[in-house]
Amino acid sequence: MTSPVIWLSVEILTFPTPSTFISITFGFKVFRYKIVSNQAVLLDIIPTEDAFLGFASSTIFFLIGAFILALTIEKHGLQKRIALKILDRFGDSPKRFIHGIVLIGTFLAMLMPEHGVTALFLPILMSVFAQSEKSYIMETDFVKASLLALCYGASVGSMGTLLGGARNPLAIAIYHEQTGQHISFTEWFVAAIPLVLIMSTLVYILLINLFDLEDINMDKIRKKISEDITEMGPLSMGEAKALGFLVSAFILWAVLGQGLGMGLVAVLLTTFIAMTKTITWKDVEKRLPWGVIFLYGGAISLSLILPEAGTLGYISESILNFIGDNPFLVLAMFAIVAVFLSNVMSNAATTAVILPMALVAMVALGFSAVVPVYTIAMVSAFAFMFPVGTPGAAMVYNTGYVDIKEFVRAGLILNLVGIAIFLTIGLGWWRFLGLW
Repeated sequence: MTSPVIWLSVEILTFPTPSTFISITFGFKVFRYKIVSNQAVLLDIIPTEDAFLGFASSTIFFLIGAFILALTIEKHGLQKRIALKILDRFGDSPKRFIHGIVLIGTFLAMLMPEHGVTALFLPILMSVFAQSEKSYIMETDFVKASLLALCYGASVGSMGTLLGGARNPLAIAIYHEQTGQHISFTEWFVAAIPLVLIMSTLVYILLINLFDLEDINMDKIRKKISEDITEMGPLSMGEAKALGFLVSAFILWAVLGQGLGMGLVAVLLTTFIAMTKTITWKDVEKRLPWGVIFLYGGAISLSLILPEAGTLGYISESILNFIGDNPFLVLAMFAIVAVFLSNVMSNAATTAVILPMALVAMVALGFSAVVPVYTIAMVSAFAFMFPVGTPGAAMVYNTGYVDIKEFVRAGLILNLVGIAIFLTIGLGWWRFLGLW
C-alpha cells in the first residue's frame, strides 16, 4: 500500500506557483502546511513536539535576514544606482545593452531574491524604453530580448549564492536534516560561480542570435540613462548604509557562517540594521514575504517527516529498480525531472519534492550526497520556458511584449544546453573541488 505521506507530500507541494500573489495564497499555504504536520502526528509518524521543528530551523532565520537585507537595499534604491551604472557602461550598442541587462540580472540576483530583481528593475527598463521612439521600439526584437535577458539573467544569478533563491537554503536544510552535514555560504558560492558565469554567457549568446537587434538608435536610450544617473545625485546616506550592510553580510556569512551558523549571523546582522534605523519594523512588517517563510518552514518539516515514514526509501528503491545502479544516469534523471517540474511549478516545490529522493538514491549507490544538493537546487532555476515558472517570468510576460513562443523557443534551448553543462562541466568542477 502506498504510504500516506507520499500523498501528503505531493498534495502539500503542489501549491500555487509564486506568480500568484502572496496576499491571496498566504493563508492557504500556511493552512496546508498545518495539515501536513497535524496529519503526520495523527498518523503516528512523528511525535507532536517534532511536527514543527522546521520552523525553528537556522535556515528560516537566515531567510528572514536575507529578506530584510533585500528590503534595506530596495528601500534606499541602491539597486537602481547599480543597474543604471551598468546600463550606462554597456549602452553604446544593442548587443552590449543586452549584455548589460544579463549582467544586472545575474549580479543583483546574487544579492537579493530573483523575483525582487525583476520587480525592481523592470519599471526602470520600461522607463528607459519609453524615452525612445516608443511606438517603434516596442514592436522590435530588441525589447523582447531585453526583457528575456532580465528574467533569465536573474534566474541564472539566483544559483550563485544563498541570497538569490530561497530554494538554496532550503536545499541546505534538507541536506543537513538527512545527513547531519553543513554547506557554508562560501562553499556554495565556490561550487556555483563558474556555472553561473557559463550560463549567463550562454543566455547572452542565445538572445543576440535568436533576436534581430539591428537598426536600434541607442542615443535617446543613453541620454535617458545619463539623465536618471544625474537626477539621483551622489550616493545618499541610506544607500551608503545599505551598501555597507550588504558587504558586511557577505563577509560575516563567509567568515562566521560555518562556526556561528548562518541563522545566528543573520539575526546579528538584522539587529545592527535595526539599531542604525536603516530600516524600520513597519517596513519589515509590511514588506517581508511572511507566506514564503511559512512555506519553507513547512517544507523543512516535511523533509523530517518523509524519512521517518520510510517514504523516501520506498520511492528511491523503486527508481533504482527501474533505472539501474549507474549514479550518473540516476543523477541525470533527477536533474531532467527537476528542470521539467520547475517550468510548471514553483522551483522551491521542485527542490522540496525531488531533492530528498535524489539524496537517498545517490547515497544508496555510494555516491556523494552533496552533488545532488547542488545539482537539484541549481537546475531548479531553469524555469525558462513558461511564464508560470517564476514570478519574474510572469512579470515580463504581463508587459505584453513577449509571447509564449519566445519563452518556449529560447527556454527550451537553455534548458537542454544547461542540463548538458551541469552534467559535464558541473560534475567536472565539483570533481576538481573534491566533492565526489
